Amino acid sequence: MLLAGLRRYHGFAESVYSITEQWQQFQSLGPIPGHVGSTTYGVMCGEVPGGFEYLCGAEVEAFASLPGNMGRMRITPQRYAVFLHPGHISAIRKTWERIRTEWLPGSGHDSAHRPDFEVYDQRFDPRTGLGGVEIWIAITHDNHQDA
Repeated sequence: MLLAGLRRYHGFAESVYSITEQWQQFQSLGPIPGHVGSTTYGVMCGEVPGGFEYLCGAEVEAFASLPGNMGRMRITPQRYAVFLHPGHISAIRKTWERIRTEWLPGSGHDSAHRPDFEVYDQRFDPRTGLGGVEIWIAITHDNHQDA
């Protein structure tokens, strides 16, 4: 899957506000050349001490027709655990934290250290912040039982 959009670094402390601002900037861009479908994605591109990189994007047919300043990301095939965040979007950080601190350590799986992402499909209403968001976590097979 090819994604294009806005890519920004966020410190953990301010990410609740700065990601909202990033989404507002992304929505103000208007149509992305070669946009496929109506689903949008929020992708965790990488984590470093103190923060992470995040892409607000949409699937595109190709990168060739995109403006030079637009962020690009290729999501390669991977095994994922998929979760539904059913509440208001303002509480999604708590769902991410529970997945990472409770589910993943007890699941028998390890992080694949690939992009994890949020899927904003037809169920999600950006005006109300409700409708549900899927969270896709890249995982590896059960390494804990192999030892």
